[in-house]
Amino acid sequence: MELIFHIAGILLIMGSTVWTGATLAAREKYRLRDLGELERGVLLLEGQIAYLSAPLPEVLESVGWKMEGAAGEIFRQAAERMACRDGVSAEEIWADVWKAGQKETFFRQEDMDALLLFGKTLGFLDKEQQKNSIRLFLRYLESAQEQGRRRLDKNGRLYYGMGVLSGLMLVTVLL
Repeated sequence: MELIFHIAGILLIMGSTVWTGATLAAREKYRLRDLGELERGVLLLEGQIAYLSAPLPEVLESVGWKMEGAAGEIFRQAAERMACRDGVSAEEIWADVWKAGQKETFFRQEDMDALLLFGKTLGFLDKEQQKNSIRLFLRYLESAQEQGRRRLDKNGRLYYGMGVLSGLMLVTVLL
């Protein structure tokens, strides 16, 4: 009976440490997914701004419905709040909505900083300046995705390996 408890303990320790390593690797995958979806949304936003003369809330709502995940929902919330502004600027609404929805995404702080900086240009620049701002933000998103892919390639297997090795170390120490 004691052997069964030892084996169960070993399996629990190994399972939890491997799971922790997998979770760390998955965070970067989810961040890359969120960045890709945000890039898609910003490209849609660029197209809408370039070829339509619709108000910003309508553009954000249209783009939000075409996006997936938390970013799409945040776009829709921003559109809803901008539609009934109540004296609040588009920049403030954008910042409030993204800060409130940050826990639903896997964005890092530097991603949020870039998003909030991009939000400062919403709603008050002319079309050409708005397109330049979007292009600048898209360059950031491309760069962040490339860095994320490199980090995942470099550290993904490391996280799994560290999970297995730390589990083996704990099992060895406890036996």
